[in-house]
Amino acid sequence: MSGRKDKNKESDLDAVRHSLAHLLAAAVMELWPDTKRTIGPAIDNGFYYDFDFSSAKPTEQHGSTRTDRQIDAEKRVTISDRDLPRIEAKMREIMKTWETFARLEVNEKTAQKVFEGNEYKLELIDEILQKDETLTLYYSGPKSLVPSLPELETGNWKLETGFLDLCRGGHVESMIEVEPQSFKLDCIAGAYWRGDEKNKMLTRIYGLAFATKQGLEDYLVQREEVAKRDHRKLGQDLDLFTFSDLVGAGLPLFTPKGTVIRTELQNALLEISKKYEMLPVTIPHIAKRELYEISGHAGKFGDELFRVVSHYNQEFVMKPVNCPHHTQIYASRPRSYRDLPLRYMESTMQYRDEKPGEIGGLTRVRSITVDDGHIFCMVDQIKQEAKNIANIIEEFYTELGLWGNHWVSLSVRDPQNLEKYIGETPDWEQAELMLKEVSDELELDAKRMEGEAALYGPKLDYMFKDSLGHERQLATIQVDFAMPKRFKLTYIDSDGTQKNPVIIHRAILGSYERFLAILIEHFAGAFPVWLSPVQVVVLPISDKVTDYAQKVVEELKSNSIRYELDDRNESIGKKIREAEMQKTPYLLVVGEKEAATDAVSVRKRGAGDLGQTKLNEFLKNIKKEIEKKA
Repeated sequence: MSGRKDKNKESDLDAVRHSLAHLLAAAVMELWPDTKRTIGPAIDNGFYYDFDFSSAKPTEQHGSTRTDRQIDAEKRVTISDRDLPRIEAKMREIMKTWETFARLEVNEKTAQKVFEGNEYKLELIDEILQKDETLTLYYSGPKSLVPSLPELETGNWKLETGFLDLCRGGHVESMIEVEPQSFKLDCIAGAYWRGDEKNKMLTRIYGLAFATKQGLEDYLVQREEVAKRDHRKLGQDLDLFTFSDLVGAGLPLFTPKGTVIRTELQNALLEISKKYEMLPVTIPHIAKRELYEISGHAGKFGDELFRVVSHYNQEFVMKPVNCPHHTQIYASRPRSYRDLPLRYMESTMQYRDEKPGEIGGLTRVRSITVDDGHIFCMVDQIKQEAKNIANIIEEFYTELGLWGNHWVSLSVRDPQNLEKYIGETPDWEQAELMLKEVSDELELDAKRMEGEAALYGPKLDYMFKDSLGHERQLATIQVDFAMPKRFKLTYIDSDGTQKNPVIIHRAILGSYERFLAILIEHFAGAFPVWLSPVQVVVLPISDKVTDYAQKVVEELKSNSIRYELDDRNESIGKKIREAEMQKTPYLLVVGEKEAATDAVSVRKRGAGDLGQTKLNEFLKNIKKEIEKKA
């Protein structure tokens, strides 16, 4: 054993990562002494530090023959990923001497003296003083060279003797504890000072860091796998969706193949939901702002609302959610207790004006197609309706092979910030209790998560893990006493009195866009047969079997199997490779032998050549596989 501390605990690893951020800054300052350093925190997979290289000069290399003109031309240093190995090597050289992180409490004058000329550090010092907090510096280097306060006050302390930074703390005791191969510099990016685009653009250097070298290597392998599964790349490679500058950022366009997947998902939901008498409805994409002011969503979404002004100067809002529209279907006629529960469902698009910098792929878009459902019911019907939704969720995710790799959150209000929510406390408490009872009776083992509730009520959130271990919140069951009261929705109860119904909001897959991104990455584009845009590709070996290949195609068509025919004048090997790259579940190779015996040679994704079988036998087997959603 090396004697290093066990850094498996998250807090210990954060300390390592933060210490490495200091080490990165020290290495950069040694290579480019005129650089202005700013801040460097620990992050989920490592650390970063932001630098202003605008006034930095390169350090002279021994034996340099550069002219004065060349040196002048390099006064404004710019670095790239090519510089990372050099910086990383310098970090490993320096860390051998960092025997300690020493905390030094200083006054305003001393701190300003140490960081004289660095406007970024001086700004941070002012903020710390305004908060009436203690100014602390951290020295890292040899124990014998820790600077004294008089040295700092007079400015006699030199950088060459170690490294000094403005910091609140959170470091390892010594860099000797850190495994030298457990970190590496990753990439360079631009970042505005304090994240404000009005400020100067700085250079951010990212590093990766884990408890051990093996931990770093495992992360790099996983990241490579994530890159292979990136839905943005696979979506283009498999021709599922596209974006257009003329249409606009965050507004995906789904191709025929991508639309097949969306349609199959929607049909699966419809098929399951029919068992529970869900009623499809259709609503417009805009409404008066007043609708969302009553519901509370106008305040919640604020600047995210898209506004539409008509030729007649009437202002509308593109719907950010669907539930307020559904309340108006309920309100369109008198309702009796005999009518309840009323179960509306719809897959429809809604819109939110996301910040341009936050838009990416299908996971953050401006047009969001939501699998939405709203059940209007009486209080004593809540538990049964919630259980029905839970059954739909289980059946749907079982068909996708995702059931069992999940946990459930009982998402409730943040007791310290009750003003964030609408509705009355007794209603919230009753709704939370009922969802807890649903969890107990269905053995969902829901974990209580404070602060995760919806605007209008508590919810059961289903958290699924994909094949890469990423956790995603997908399905949800939300109990809402507040919105029916805000819209003055009523029904006549059995005793002749008017009462407010309760709304149960439900989403099984949530946003189709985000869900498709998750499925692409989970399956790496190799969808189950029932969900695949193309289920079979027919590959004739030569023109001699064109007629038979067409017969195979007609049989596939008549059995509602999605197919493609590749009758190009290319080698069969090339056609097989290209079809496999499209991750097609089945390839049917047909030649003269197959034509003579009414057969096909079957190649299955992941299994290779299965040999020859009768066409009718293949059709029977694939139809069974599709029907069972295997």
